[in-house]
Amino acid sequence: MGALNSLWRKTIGLDDHPGDDGLYIHLVNSLFTSKSSLFSAHALGAVTALSAYAITRDMFFVYAFIFLFAAAILRTKTILGYVSINKADLTRKDYERFDRNFFLMSLPFSFVIGLVSWRLMTYPPALETHTLAAGNTVGYMMGFFARNAGRPKLAMSQVAACAGPTFIGYLLNPGQQGYLYAVLLVGIFLANIYVSISLHRNIVSAYHAMRETEFLARFDKLTGLANRFTFNKIIDKAIETEPDEPFAIIFLDLDKFKEINDTLGHTAGDAVIREMARRIGDCLGASSQIARFGGDEFLIKLDEGDHDAVALVASRLLTELSNPYMIDSSIVRATASIGVSVYPSQGKTTEALIKKADIALYEAKKDGGAGWRDFDAKIEKKISETRKIETDMRTAIDDGDLFPYFQPIYSLKTREVVSFEALVRWSHPTFGPISPDVFIPIAERAGMVDEIGALMLLQACAAAVNWPENVGVAVNVSTRQFARPAHLFAAVVKALRESGLAPHRLHLEITESLLINDPNATRRTIQQFVHLGVQFSLDDFGTGYSSLSYLKDFPFRKIKIDKAFTETLTTNNASASIIRGVSHIAADLKLDLVVEGIETAEQEQFLAAIGVEYGQGYFFSHPVPQAAVGSFFRTAPRAQGANILKFAQTAGGPRRNETNI
Repeated sequence: MGALNSLWRKTIGLDDHPGDDGLYIHLVNSLFTSKSSLFSAHALGAVTALSAYAITRDMFFVYAFIFLFAAAILRTKTILGYVSINKADLTRKDYERFDRNFFLMSLPFSFVIGLVSWRLMTYPPALETHTLAAGNTVGYMMGFFARNAGRPKLAMSQVAACAGPTFIGYLLNPGQQGYLYAVLLVGIFLANIYVSISLHRNIVSAYHAMRETEFLARFDKLTGLANRFTFNKIIDKAIETEPDEPFAIIFLDLDKFKEINDTLGHTAGDAVIREMARRIGDCLGASSQIARFGGDEFLIKLDEGDHDAVALVASRLLTELSNPYMIDSSIVRATASIGVSVYPSQGKTTEALIKKADIALYEAKKDGGAGWRDFDAKIEKKISETRKIETDMRTAIDDGDLFPYFQPIYSLKTREVVSFEALVRWSHPTFGPISPDVFIPIAERAGMVDEIGALMLLQACAAAVNWPENVGVAVNVSTRQFARPAHLFAAVVKALRESGLAPHRLHLEITESLLINDPNATRRTIQQFVHLGVQFSLDDFGTGYSSLSYLKDFPFRKIKIDKAFTETLTTNNASASIIRGVSHIAADLKLDLVVEGIETAEQEQFLAAIGVEYGQGYFFSHPVPQAAVGSFFRTAPRAQGANILKFAQTAGGPRRNETNI
């Protein structure tokens, strides 16, 4: 019997589902959902019994009618009782009781329906009685299978109780087609068994899919923890029910998690996330609510608002999460950062608390990670300003409100301007002039550098086309721009075409960092621009990973010595020797050499004496707006610096050591 029952369960997919209370309750509910079908079945049974009595005048059908009527009353009472009861109060045993009562009432009802058909079959072959018997049996068979598709055992039991007597009736009164009808009855029975089992499997599959959807709406599939939506509801409820009870929100994030995904793959990354969730749960126990916010970020509601208690928990979490992770055969080492906000002192809504914990987390990461920070209102103000700058910068780019200032590059021999370097400027409507040191890093993080670079190219070329033909313009190109060579090439072509500037008058300045990662790809990209006629300069030479091989392998036209050497030119012999050596190398390679950061007459004289041909710096001029560039071509070189310096300072001139683009 055990083996047969096991086979039965496997065949139909666990009719009673003992290991899944939710599915079992769902299937029991299905028995009572369609009350109208039960009432119509009772009414049809009673009508069939009365019709049989009208045809045969056999009192058996009167007794059958009475039984069916009584069964209808009992079943109706059970159904109404189930519908009216509060399901939240029911246990599995209660559901099993309703299930059992339904089963015990269904079988006698089905058997009496079958007896009505059998009794009709005992009469001599007649169209009325045999048609009524066949219609009654087949109709109820189909109805039982359709209505109880979620419960194959019940459906097949009812059908067997109903069809069995009719089947026997065909065998005992075969007539001309009796055996054929008996075989057809068996065929209908078997076909409906198959349909019932298939429907049952579909119902179970749909139920599990529904449960999974409900689970994913509230929980994280990877870790099983609450998701952000559920966590928000937990915090909302805590604020609503206990408005005076302080608690802390912990925002936790793994440092440099992207490197784990990039080096070991996303499967390993998922394994680390699961292990993180387990460790967090072990640290905090069941008293705290934990949620996965997304990626490698977790949110925790700590039922403590005291600073010392929060500090203890944060330190314990950081220690636990910094222990090595064994992922397959690899040992992964990682650290975490934590941001904390406290209710109600630092926020009285869920959104505010999470936002401020996120701000604190951001500061912890800025400090290098592997630590935790409390929320600080000063930090929030700073971040708010940064976000406003980012938002307004987008508008400024779209409206063309970012513009270039131009700093001249002089010939130290003739004291004439040979070119200008374009430097981006922005005068914010609220904060006033903002240094590129401030807004360029923000633009890089927000992915706006390409657009700013394209805008500077357009404006710089449009300005330079009005200068003397022997004066060029230099535009800085960032690493991020160079990472998209096709986009940069299109921007350069557009700027040259729309302005009409000759390509050889445009100099693109790049730093040595571009040459390190993929020198071959960089060389190919530079060569494309050289074929176009555009010239390239190597900016900030002498810092970073300077290599003389760059001068040999790349088609540069100009080298710019970083101002760090100029600052110590007259006080450090090494700086002077380096500049002198690079000057000789540049001359041998027929490269122009520009020394940046010239601020005194002494520096200028020294550089001219050792053969440096070009110079740039505040000694000659601060960067100036486009409107002031024309004066450089109308006045003597010595007067230019004095006149333009005052103008540049009153127009919000630059700071030293600024970030260029």
